Amino acid sequence: MSKNNNKVKSFFICLMLIMSGFLIAACSQKEEEDQHKTAIKKVLEHQFTGPDEEFMELLWNPKYRTVVNNKEENQELDKYEAEVYGPYFTESGLDSFIAAFGGTQYPTYAYYNGYKLSLKNITIEQSENISYRYTFIAKVSYQKNEDEEKTTNVEGEVIFSSKEEGKIEGFQYVNDNGLSDILRTRN
Repeated sequence: MSKNNNKVKSFFICLMLIMSGFLIAACSQKEEEDQHKTAIKKVLEHQFTGPDEEFMELLWNPKYRTVVNNKEENQELDKYEAEVYGPYFTESGLDSFIAAFGGTQYPTYAYYNGYKLSLKNITIEQSENISYRYTFIAKVSYQKNEDEEKTTNVEGEVIFSSKEEGKIEGFQYVNDNGLSDILRTRN
């Protein structure tokens, strides 16, 4: 009987180790998913809360721009973007996000045409087929002066780096349901 008891104990110990391994793997996958969702949420909060006066000042005030080797530079803006968005993007991902006007269009339109933006809710889904791809729907409110606050959904997708854990490699808006057109209007 003692041999059977030892076999049973060994079996349970092995079973517990295997189950612990699955639990640890599941927890680390959940942590990665949470980290990804947090990154998306932070980027959307920066995009759709404001307008951000400091960002606009750095973006449009000529005193922050210099020309070096026939190329315009704005080191203060670069520094600000790195502080605000850098923790969530790969270097090339951030460059693409900003260069594609995606990183500046909503705050700029809102600022220059007198709109206030507010992020109300975010739904984030991880792709079933591609683990590093996420889609989002951001419920964004916009209001001009004392007009009635209105809301719309902004949809997009985010690709996370397979090399830099938790960093966004690609971020794009897919459908803003006319928000960019609305924010461009002055009246």
